[in-house]
Amino acid sequence: MLSKNALARFLAALPLAFVASLWTDSISAADYLAAEPMADTKIRIDGMLREWPGGFAKMKTQSGGASKNSALIGYDDNYIYLAGKLTDTNIVRTKSAAKGEDRLVLEIYFPQTSGSSSKTHRIDVYPGVPGKLGAVVKVDGKDAGGSTAIEAPTDTGLTIEARVPWSALSAARTVRVGMRGKISYEDASAVGRIHSITETSSGSGKGMQPLTIGPETGLAEALLGPKGLGFRPAREVYGDLTGKGGVEKVALYGHFLSIVGPGYKDGKQFYFNELDVERADQVTRLELLDVNGDNKAEIIMQKKLGKNDKYREVIQVLQIGKDGAPLQVFMHELAIVTPDGKIENKVKITGAGKNARITIEQGSSKGFDPGTFQEPTIGKDIPSALLPWQSVKSRSFGWKGAGLAVISEESWEPKMKSTSGTAPRAPQKDAPPPPRPPSADEMLDRVYGHYKQDREVSRGKKPSFDFVTDVVEDGQMERVLVHERDLVVFGKGFKKGLSYTFLTIGVKEPEHILSVTSRDLVGDGKAEIIVHAVLDAQASKSLGGDIVRRQALFVYKVIGENLTRIFAAETARSVKGNRVMSSVAFLPNGASTDIELRPLRALGWTQKTYPFPQDQHPAGGLEPLPLPWTNVGARRYSFNGTAYSLK
Repeated sequence: MLSKNALARFLAALPLAFVASLWTDSISAADYLAAEPMADTKIRIDGMLREWPGGFAKMKTQSGGASKNSALIGYDDNYIYLAGKLTDTNIVRTKSAAKGEDRLVLEIYFPQTSGSSSKTHRIDVYPGVPGKLGAVVKVDGKDAGGSTAIEAPTDTGLTIEARVPWSALSAARTVRVGMRGKISYEDASAVGRIHSITETSSGSGKGMQPLTIGPETGLAEALLGPKGLGFRPAREVYGDLTGKGGVEKVALYGHFLSIVGPGYKDGKQFYFNELDVERADQVTRLELLDVNGDNKAEIIMQKKLGKNDKYREVIQVLQIGKDGAPLQVFMHELAIVTPDGKIENKVKITGAGKNARITIEQGSSKGFDPGTFQEPTIGKDIPSALLPWQSVKSRSFGWKGAGLAVISEESWEPKMKSTSGTAPRAPQKDAPPPPRPPSADEMLDRVYGHYKQDREVSRGKKPSFDFVTDVVEDGQMERVLVHERDLVVFGKGFKKGLSYTFLTIGVKEPEHILSVTSRDLVGDGKAEIIVHAVLDAQASKSLGGDIVRRQALFVYKVIGENLTRIFAAETARSVKGNRVMSSVAFLPNGASTDIELRPLRALGWTQKTYPFPQDQHPAGGLEPLPLPWTNVGARRYSFNGTAYSLK
């Protein structure tokens, strides 16, 4: 398993939205075979295993009996490493190094991708006989050039250590994620006579247990284990999201979308987040395709939003942003289904790169009539499904500027007509658009310059977060950014486009602001600004004077011409290696959204050793952190018109 220190290194930079509940007990090491990242470790192939971390996987007999043999896999950009601690005291070897002799075996299954078929490679490491024969490495039965191996005697048998270049495994040239694997040791009593085999797991090919690289191990620790999701995703696709030539794995576990791969965030981090669905079967399409010609794949999803008998189906395209998080560049409604009727469009995806096209066309309909149709639009800036009484037969979308736009349109004579005329859809509060980078027209450099001059921001200093969405009542887009510790809002229609509003987030360092995003929580069609941050404070002398790190969720709203905090809560607390955490859920409540804080778990602390009292009321302006050992349970907050209050 990945050590806590190693896990901390690549989780440290992730937004709090993704890591608020990451520090959990490890899931069983028997569920997967974890490869240890060794890029920062200088490995000497001497058989002594001095540089190797703990966590060697135990090997069992094929009948399931216990064994003292164990093994571990490591890797870096260029090599895969294999080490074994073995109890064999009688090495059986010939010069030919063939079947029926002692050998440490690593089998790796590489999944099928759009550019390659699945393949299983086998690495055989034959220990040497001191003074007679050197250790030998073979890949798929052939000598592996560039490989090195050596054995060393121990009191109970031997250790063996090997290094094999990834280039010796043809499938690994592009695929190093989503693998499956098994380590075994074949112990011969004489040439051609294997008297025992011990192995880390059973199965072969795709039936072997997952072989996880560092970020996959982190994903297992952070999401799959705590949520009980297992290792079998509902959907998974492979493609080059980063343009580095390898492939990343995009997978759906339950209603969580995840991204992991050696090229994503330099193979040191992973991504996961909840989708706006409740179940995996509501995602009916998951594909990767380069839709703009930059040789980087985008994520295409088709989702059913709502209940079984009342939902909207949409197609969505996500592009990986500069921070590694998916950013929506296209969404279109495909279907409207209610107990009263249904309209279902067809969708076709063709081409790739600059020639990629998403075509939405008329499909089937039942029950709805243009004279009585009253279904509201799904949201602002999201095109509606094509209605069967409209003159548009199909629309094709291709890349333009920073997203997908209409390239061509085909008309038709609608089959469905109404003598009573077409009634407009009922008015509603449209959802604000998701955050996206500002266009040149939305930069408002003059207002931005006023802010920087007033706040004495250095000319070359760039914002740590910068996006546009609709946060005020003028109906236009506003620019939301964070400079140092300041949260700033301005826009064309806000304060007549001449000024700005800001507030200073109460953190000690700018780096303590971990993530900033937006979402309409109160149901008025305007986005609230959601901030995850870290608050550090010095503990009292009775607690040793250590730094107490509190993680917090803040929600801000533009009311009138000012930014106002409408909710704040502590979501985690830690001192040294001890940590207690909660989870945050956003729950629909009519047109608005409730916020629920749920107790999760503690790491290190117990009810007896936790050094802080249970807060019953807000402390320091933060709603209290729910503790896992109290009977308080979840705390749900609703918007009361001015702020969130306990329900």
